Amino acid sequence: MHTTTAAGAATSRYLDAMRNRGPLSIDWASAPTRHKRYPGAERVRLPWTAAPSPSGLGMLGELLRNLLGVTRIVWSHYLGDGGELLGRPPMLLTGRPAPSGGGLYPIEAYVAARQPHLPAALYHYDPVHHVLERVRGGDHVPALTGLLGGTPSDVVIVLSAVFWRSMFKYGDFAYRLICQETGVLIAQALAVGERLGVTGGAHLRFPDDEVNRLLGLDDTREATMAALTLSLPEASLSEASLPDPEPPTPEQLIAQPAASENRPLPRAMPSGCLAATLHRACTLVPQRAASPDRPQPPTRTTRTLPAPEPAPLPHLTAGIARRASPIAGYRPVPIPGGALGAVLAAAGAGYPSDLPGTDEGPAATALYVLSLRVDGLPRAAYWYDPANHTLHVPTAEAPIDAVTTGRLLPNTRVALRGAAAVLIPAGDPLAGAPPFGDRWYRMQQMEAGLIAQRAALAATALGLAARIHSDGANETTDAVLGLAGSPLRSLSFLVMGTPPTGGPLVTRPIPGPVDEEVMPAPTTA
Repeated sequence: MHTTTAAGAATSRYLDAMRNRGPLSIDWASAPTRHKRYPGAERVRLPWTAAPSPSGLGMLGELLRNLLGVTRIVWSHYLGDGGELLGRPPMLLTGRPAPSGGGLYPIEAYVAARQPHLPAALYHYDPVHHVLERVRGGDHVPALTGLLGGTPSDVVIVLSAVFWRSMFKYGDFAYRLICQETGVLIAQALAVGERLGVTGGAHLRFPDDEVNRLLGLDDTREATMAALTLSLPEASLSEASLPDPEPPTPEQLIAQPAASENRPLPRAMPSGCLAATLHRACTLVPQRAASPDRPQPPTRTTRTLPAPEPAPLPHLTAGIARRASPIAGYRPVPIPGGALGAVLAAAGAGYPSDLPGTDEGPAATALYVLSLRVDGLPRAAYWYDPANHTLHVPTAEAPIDAVTTGRLLPNTRVALRGAAAVLIPAGDPLAGAPPFGDRWYRMQQMEAGLIAQRAALAATALGLAARIHSDGANETTDAVLGLAGSPLRSLSFLVMGTPPTGGPLVTRPIPGPVDEEVMPAPTTA
């Protein structure tokens, strides 16, 4: 058991430093590779989609591809601070299905599964080649589920973070981005899983050191952030072998030889830096206690009105293929009120996790929205009540237009010129410290990322565009929302609007193979 200072102390120091952080100083020469590999490992090639037959391996392949796979080709032009073309040659980039801070993709996925055509082992997902790499043999499902609360599962997906992949650019601020990106991927996984008929939930609380040890992670370069336990439909498991009557213990699994990852290894988090201190504090397991109350906005409101009736919404996964992060802003035209209503309903819905209360809605965050160009909804800042689908206008210390006077990056200012609405998860970063310790920071940031991603998927499923601008969560935004002087603060900043009809960003999906042959067993070829 680790020792620590007062609950929330590391969070407080981190928040104070991030509030006063200076400009970025980036050493691009220290940038690590953006994906990890186990070059000598045996590999299992995954199907590109679950069709035509809903096999367990096909579902797993589609789930992983829609989390981290390289699925898109993006043509992007260089822009000035005002969104103008600079006339330089465009860049051809490979894109992934979910957004990542700076396009750095620090999250990796490790998989253990019990299903046909996949020998029992711990695997790493290689997104570039869409294969599973065998890290270590043995049935890891019982050991992992035991560490995650004991929920019986067919598949366990562990999401880890390679810290330096973001920290080389963003420094200590990278930890916040990594936590929110983990939440983004949880939202993505739950949405894809629901469409495939896969049930399960997210795990944000677990003994970090034990999970990292089982996966072979050293916690300074790469560490576990969250996990998903999933149960596949019965039809996909009809050929599955029975589990061992006495599954191996973690010690027996760790004793097995493991594959080596590619070199050079990424740098470790600098010892003693704020991100390292906060991360270590987040891994401590405090005495369990009652969960904090669901965050409630300040009671000062000027009026209440019904939120727009939600428009019919396709499944959230319809937004995955259409999702793109606009870099030149939005067309300055209103969006239908029903579209915003659908986005709010998706953002405020419950989700399965081990954070208490999430089955009824977000448990660690409150939802705010800026209505800038929404048909039938006055231009104002609102608190959204998911339980009653109502909007409340807070008594704010700044008018809504003041949000543009905060410390914003040029691309955020460009986005706000034509944006129709902004969704802002907010919460008290210290409210959960008594029961959860500093881990509350990590869980709350993950929920903020989950909410933002569900809202973004709903928006793009309806033909809109959306992008997270982390710099929009600042003290000026808090004043506009009526949060000044309260313990709540803005956590994220999702800008939404009508995409431009043309512009400097073109995204095309990478098609799957026409005739696909899937290897039923590992191979080193």
